Amino acid sequence: MFWFRCLIEGQNFPGFLIGEIEPIGFFATRYVVAESPNQAKIEVLALLRNDSSLQVPPDLSKPKEAQIFFERIEEVDQSDVPENSQGFTFFMMGD
Repeated sequence: MFWFRCLIEGQNFPGFLIGEIEPIGFFATRYVVAESPNQAKIEVLALLRNDSSLQVPPDLSKPKEAQIFFERIEEVDQSDVPENSQGFTFFMMGD
């Protein structure tokens, strides 16, 4: 098993996640243990799906336009993995 750093961009998420009306995007970095870069992608997608910061309330429909892109997936040494790799940098779409 190897450590991977995944640089991610999300687009067209509902703005109400951060108190906005218009769609938003985000950048995030996540570190996961996986057998391959492809497996790292699967692990990160599971983390994001379960992250409370991106949860749409059950009474609202999930946006069909929301997308996640992996900008980079690279193997890193365990000593380069921070204790906490949570959080997002949000931005307004179209800006």
